Amino acid sequence: MFERLGKGLIPVLTLILFLFCSPWFATAGEYKIGYLEGGSYWLFSDSMEAVKESLQSRGWLDRIEFPEDARFSPGWDNKDQWSKKASELMDRKDLDLIIAAGTDATKAILEENNNKTPVVAMAVSDPIASGLVESGEDSGVDNFTIRLDPGRYRRMFEMFHEVVDFDKLGLIYPDTESGRQYTNLEDAREVAEERGFEVLEYGGITTESTEDCLQGIKFLLNQDMDAFFIPSLLGFDWQESDVEKILNYLNEKNVPTFARNGSRDVKAGALMGFSTVDFSRRGSFLSDMIISILEGEKPRSLNMVDKGSPKISFNLHVANKIGFNPPYDLLSATDELYKEIILPENRKFK
Repeated sequence: MFERLGKGLIPVLTLILFLFCSPWFATAGEYKIGYLEGGSYWLFSDSMEAVKESLQSRGWLDRIEFPEDARFSPGWDNKDQWSKKASELMDRKDLDLIIAAGTDATKAILEENNNKTPVVAMAVSDPIASGLVESGEDSGVDNFTIRLDPGRYRRMFEMFHEVVDFDKLGLIYPDTESGRQYTNLEDAREVAEERGFEVLEYGGITTESTEDCLQGIKFLLNQDMDAFFIPSLLGFDWQESDVEKILNYLNEKNVPTFARNGSRDVKAGALMGFSTVDFSRRGSFLSDMIISILEGEKPRSLNMVDKGSPKISFNLHVANKIGFNPPYDLLSATDELYKEIILPENRKFK
C-alpha cells in the first residue's frame, strides 16, 4: 500500500516543485531593482511612476522590490558622488537589475559597469548623440539597454520653424557635453543649416538658476533673437526654479517659445511643444524591457526604438499675448490646445 502511495506521490511532488520554482508562481519581492539618478528631476519621477503603474497592470509590481538602500539620488551639486553610488550598485550581488535615470546617471553606471548586472536606462536626452549606444539597433553593451526615440529633437526644431518661421533661434546651455545635449545643440545646428535660419548660442550657463538662465536670454535678445527653445535645464524645473518668472519675461518680449519638455510648460506659459502629458506609452515600453530581462532575455538583444508620432501642444492665450497669429492648419492639428495659463500645483515658487 505505502509502496503504491509513494509511487503515486512522486509525480505530484515533482509538479509542486516545478510550480513553486517557476517564475509564474513567484513570490513577492522575488526580484530586486536598484535605481540611480544624478539628482531629483520631474521627468525621472514621472517616468518611474509610469513604469510602476505598467508593472502593476501586468501583475509584476508585487514581485519586485525596490530596496531603499539601493536607491540613490546624490544631487546635482554632488557630482563627485555619482560614480561612487554607481559603483556601490554594481558591487551588490543581490540586485537583479539597475535602472539609470538621465544622461549623467547612465554615464556613471556604464563607467562602473561590472558587465553582469542588467541595466535599463530611461529619460536620457539623446542616447546616440551622447555616445551611450552604438546605434538605434545596438546598445553595444551586453548588459545594457535603453529607450530610444530617434529623430525626436530634430522634429521639434523642424516643427517650430515651420510654424513660427523665425530667423534667429536662441539656445542657452552649460558648455559641457551633457549640457549641450540638454538643449540638443547639434540637432539645432543641423536643422538650421537645412532650413536656413541662424542659431544664436549662449554657452555661459553655470548654475542653471533662474537668474543664470535669464542672463543668457537677455544676452540672446541683444543679438536680435526672435524665437527661443526651452531646454531641459534646472532653471526650467518647476520644483527647483522660478520658471514662471522666465516665461513671463519671454512673453513680455513677444518671443515665441518651444518647450522641449512639452505639455506642462506649454500649459504654464510656453507657446508650443510636443505633448508629454501621457507617460503610459513610455512606462509600458520600459516595463516590457524590465520584464523581458527578468524572464531571462539579454538586455542587448531587446528592441530599443519606441518611435511614436509626435502630438502637438499649443497655448492660444500665449499666442494672443505675444501677438502671434497661428496658422489654421496648426490649430486643427493640435492635440492639446490651452486657452489660459495654468501653473503647476507642485511648483516651488508661488
